[in-house]
Amino acid sequence: MKRREITITPYGGLANRMRALNAVIEFARTYAIPVKSVWFSNFELNAPFSELFETPCYDMISVKEAGFIDRFLYRSPRRHTLWLPFITAPLLFDTTIYSPDFIAQRSKGTLAETILNGGRVLIESCYEFGDYSNAMSRNFIPKSDILSLVDDFVEKNFTSNTIGVHIRRTDNVLSIKNSPLSLFCDAMRKEVEECADTKFYVATDDAATKSELKQIFGDRILSIDTDCNRNSLQGIKDAIREMWILSRTTKIYGSFYSSYSEVASQLGNIPLHILQVKESLKTNN
Repeated sequence: MKRREITITPYGGLANRMRALNAVIEFARTYAIPVKSVWFSNFELNAPFSELFETPCYDMISVKEAGFIDRFLYRSPRRHTLWLPFITAPLLFDTTIYSPDFIAQRSKGTLAETILNGGRVLIESCYEFGDYSNAMSRNFIPKSDILSLVDDFVEKNFTSNTIGVHIRRTDNVLSIKNSPLSLFCDAMRKEVEECADTKFYVATDDAATKSELKQIFGDRILSIDTDCNRNSLQGIKDAIREMWILSRTTKIYGSFYSSYSEVASQLGNIPLHILQVKESLKTNN
């Protein structure tokens, strides 16, 4: 039997990487397979794993902060990697599952079998597989400086009915189109009608949206000042702080096509309500 080992290169933004890595850890835990995560600090998420999180609670995992050479060893063959992984990957791995193949195999239901029979497997993905959402809070624990800010904010500001609101804007065209601000305002007004003491924690990457909600709902709106720059370490730390604060709310109203909303609800094991126009509901069922 081939020696089993999984190397995972999670890519994309914060939530995408978290869900991909979480799934691999939990799958590997079931079969006692060693895991190595190769973490790239780049334009998508320019921050080392070690500055953001504690090591996941799995005694057979290691996390490698990727260097320049690692992109030619652990990323898929493409122009950016000079197509070199076509040569290097077969020397290091028995099986490679790059993103398009990952999606195809997940759809066909063959992914688990491929990993189990693949020996030394390299996975490059921003997606989850299987239902391991309940393990998210076990595998991702923010560094103490981030977590203490979360605890302090929640203790000082939250009521018994603080609802999370995540409104994705800037470069996410689908969220802007399918989750307009009016839907959030309607849902928030209904919550206030049902409970006069309701407050809302608003997480958004758009200052104008936050300002407009404050004008409408006044001191019911809770928020923090954040740096939304993905190329800033502080910006990524702020994104984690917001995600964990959202996870402490009673439920979340989230944006269409945003993994950030999904992961925040998984961390807190709380309900998530994606607000989207009826047309997108029809096309995505």
